[in-house]
Amino acid sequence: MESPQIEEKPTISFLMIGCQRCGTTWTDAALRTHPQVFLPERKQSYFFDRNYDKGIDWYLERFRDARKEQTAVGEVATGYCLLEAIPFLAEHFPNTKLLMVMRNPIDRAYSNFQSRKIEEGWETFEEALESNADIYERGQYIDQIVRLLAFYKRENILFLLHDDLNSNDKAYIHSIYDFIGVDSAVDTPMIGQIKNAAMYTSWRKRLHQLGLKSIVRLISKSWIGDQIRRSRKNKGRAYMSMNPKTKEKLQKHFAPYNKKLSTFLGRDLSKWDEI
Repeated sequence: MESPQIEEKPTISFLMIGCQRCGTTWTDAALRTHPQVFLPERKQSYFFDRNYDKGIDWYLERFRDARKEQTAVGEVATGYCLLEAIPFLAEHFPNTKLLMVMRNPIDRAYSNFQSRKIEEGWETFEEALESNADIYERGQYIDQIVRLLAFYKRENILFLLHDDLNSNDKAYIHSIYDFIGVDSAVDTPMIGQIKNAAMYTSWRKRLHQLGLKSIVRLISKSWIGDQIRRSRKNKGRAYMSMNPKTKEKLQKHFAPYNKKLSTFLGRDLSKWDEI
């Protein structure tokens, strides 16, 4: 009698764990063009930060279509760097390579506000800051790094800056290729393009006017929302200027965190503290 075959669980070799509003949509799109990389059909399962109760098998099911030639299997998920998610992540993937990209926290916070203001019902940036501590916490990167290093070796984490993506996107993506162990000579058609994860505002506004806020939330978290976020390209439309007093307040808040991060990375981040 033959022994029953035990189905092998997929091996997750890398995870881009954040940060939100730091160019991860572009990176996700670029990685999908590499023949040696596998990413699930949908960007972000929100497993370790929102859906952990669904169980690890539910999560791993997303990776079962990876082919043998796709030697780098992973996910781009912007909430896995959050303090409460990291222990869950480390429990299941203690040796997986991690990537974390960071952006000027003031710019990140304002971009976060712009992308969420309609579904959250925020009238002003100041209202968003007052009502949601998460906007501050996601920009306190050094706190997340300290938490990560309690579970992971430093050499298992690639720390990236959004500034580098803006200045040289080719070098940026090739550094990721090198880190996750795929052919860095492969180019991607994403070079020179900008992917913006902000959703269309017109239809969101219309649904809110009709009293369908719950529908907006459902769409935002669904595969439809993912597709809309991926399809929207930046057309040069700038946000309204931030209130100078608010910017000064944020600069004072983030300055000590930025200083510690600068020391840790060995990078000059003084521009982040300019008002």
